[in-house]
Amino acid sequence: MKRILAICILCTLAFGWIAVSPSRAEVTLHEEKKYDPMEVVQALNYCTYSLSKIVSYNDKVVLTFEYDNIINNLNLNAIPDEEIVKLLAKLMDTLKDEIISDRKRERLQRSYQKKMERTFFNLLAGVKVSPSDVVSAAVTAVSSMGSMYVNYQRQLEEYKTENELMIESLGDEKLNSLNVIRKDLLTASWSIIKKYNLDDHYRLTEKQINEFVESVKAGNSDIQHRRLERLLRDNTAFEAFPPFWYHFALSKQNDADFVHSCLDKFLSTHRPIFRKDPLWASVLMEKIRLNETRDHQQVLSDLEEIIRQSHNADWQNFLFAGVTYAQLNKMDEAKDCLQRNIDNGYEVSLNSRILAETLYEGGAQSEFENILKKAITDNRISNSDKLYLIGRCKNVTYLNRFREEIGEIRLIAMNEAGVTEIMSPTYLLTIPIKWLIEDAPFDVRLFNETIDRSHHFESLDDKDLVVSEKKKRVAIKFPEPDHTVARKPEKVLSVNIRHPMIDMTLCYALEKKDIGRAAKTTLEAFIPFYSEVLGTYRLTEVLFMGDRYIFTQKGFTLEQSDGMQDKTTQEKGTQNQ
Repeated sequence: MKRILAICILCTLAFGWIAVSPSRAEVTLHEEKKYDPMEVVQALNYCTYSLSKIVSYNDKVVLTFEYDNIINNLNLNAIPDEEIVKLLAKLMDTLKDEIISDRKRERLQRSYQKKMERTFFNLLAGVKVSPSDVVSAAVTAVSSMGSMYVNYQRQLEEYKTENELMIESLGDEKLNSLNVIRKDLLTASWSIIKKYNLDDHYRLTEKQINEFVESVKAGNSDIQHRRLERLLRDNTAFEAFPPFWYHFALSKQNDADFVHSCLDKFLSTHRPIFRKDPLWASVLMEKIRLNETRDHQQVLSDLEEIIRQSHNADWQNFLFAGVTYAQLNKMDEAKDCLQRNIDNGYEVSLNSRILAETLYEGGAQSEFENILKKAITDNRISNSDKLYLIGRCKNVTYLNRFREEIGEIRLIAMNEAGVTEIMSPTYLLTIPIKWLIEDAPFDVRLFNETIDRSHHFESLDDKDLVVSEKKKRVAIKFPEPDHTVARKPEKVLSVNIRHPMIDMTLCYALEKKDIGRAAKTTLEAFIPFYSEVLGTYRLTEVLFMGDRYIFTQKGFTLEQSDGMQDKTTQEKGTQNQ
């Protein structure tokens, strides 16, 4: 009996020893905590990568993002060594005084938003805007731009040009301190590899990481692609480093198959070692965008992950998720994502437009109208977005709430002093700056049966525009091509304003003529510069979204007139030819 009992005890002990013995695929420390070896190696590689970027870019903006997204975002439970944790704490203390201020972050955010708007409007240029175009452009703009940090690294020189005064370098003393910590970190990393018998094949050396950083910094995508291709061939350790596959994909964005394969590599090697992982979210967004034959359940799973990996400041991620949810007819989820951005004050105009569009397409007419009512009085929402939404519902009541803004577009005829002794009117159109605040291309055309003059502007920075910040107006001149014939101001004129989001024609009738210089006091509030006024024009009709509206001081009235619509369409066709 004693013998049987002894055998049972030995078996139990043996079984217990086998159960807790470390397998070849994991690391077990003395407190029996288990680690994924690849997770440990990646955490070490990310730390080396982050330090290398900070030193290489020597830029406080890069330092701030690295501090936020990697060093202060790393899940320290993935690192099985107290020495490494202490080094990271020391690194955070070293960096925290160099982080840029909230004010500077906001300026960078505005630069990023401006670039996002420009990308969005460029995608809409040259097409007849439809709801599907707007949605598609929003998705493509977000995925092609990437996060603010990724975009900052890819367009570093542009950001520096726009924000020259705020781009600061690190001092020599700080760089020396970082280099000391980097060397200590490399020594400690090597110690961990040996101590826990990890596979050193996937540990990236300082030299390899530096080569990768310099390759990513190469501005030309073709050069970047070739350098990264050689780097992978010479250093197979990059096969298991997710950031490599993300940047490799960016180097050849026009090749969908190549991008697909890189994204798959990222996802297969990725480990959840961060509290929030913006790079993971970016990869999932690009994966969704490229997936033409969608597995809806997989897309929903990816969207949930994108939201989990995003901070509130990652508004572009929530915009992407909101639009994608709407495409999958998940309207509650779509509204939640878009409303989050609006509530947090991120790109209110764009998100309000997309939210209203989503509600309209989903048949939620009353909710759409609630958004529209708020938008009309919200100064954060651009006039082009307001008009786009008004045009979607074709309700004259909402257009009437906008009549003062439309009436602020003024047309006069003037004689420019010193140009010629022959009186020949130059027409001056003034538009409130708030009408054209987006960094978008737009066309303005002045025409009737006898004259046709037009301008194309890439943005408000165009040299042919006269911008008066004091009077908050933009002035556009339409001079006579040659001043050989004396002319009187035209009795009727039409102005077409074409913007990626709107196409509106305003019809004017000559109201007063031969005003002369006595009108200066009255008109100078509306005209950024002054010349002799020959006549002022009164707005009479507006053509908008296929309908004709009669304009009076009391407001708009809708009046169908196929003849006028056909005439305007014909004139536009002549211009396009």
